Amino acid sequence: MENAENIAKYVLSLDENNEIFINKLIKLNGRDCYEGNVRLNKYLHIMQMVYFAMTDKKLFNDDMYAYDNGVIVDSVMSNYRYLVSNKKTYNINDSSIKEYIKKMFSILKYAPLEELINISHQDEEWLKKHNYYKKQDQLIDVDSQKENYKLMCADFIEMLND
Repeated sequence: MENAENIAKYVLSLDENNEIFINKLIKLNGRDCYEGNVRLNKYLHIMQMVYFAMTDKKLFNDDMYAYDNGVIVDSVMSNYRYLVSNKKTYNINDSSIKEYIKKMFSILKYAPLEELINISHQDEEWLKKHNYYKKQDQLIDVDSQKENYKLMCADFIEMLND
């Protein structure tokens, strides 16, 4: 199993022309945030759901939390600028995981941010926990959603298998 920050660096490195993860300041649900940071967290969330639905294993074991604009990996959100600056330092040895991430990146690459947020908002865990105010109450339980993820991610799995 990989570390979410390492996966994030690899995902960022796939954006060779720096056109996907842009540092544009946007306002979502009354909060200022950087579009690239939001997009990266949505990619990680979706990749985690699809991978779990396909393999019954987590892609990474880092905690994810239900925030207003969808699910986030706290360490990735907090260290976004560092990850962008160090994107070439990823170290993923498992070639099947690397290939999976690369395929998912190509699927998600030009998806509008609103669509990514909508996908994140379909997660039953997000629906249950995004209105809480204490961080520990916003913790996402991926394991409890295996069957939901299999249904929710069926289209992604089909695209990966083509």
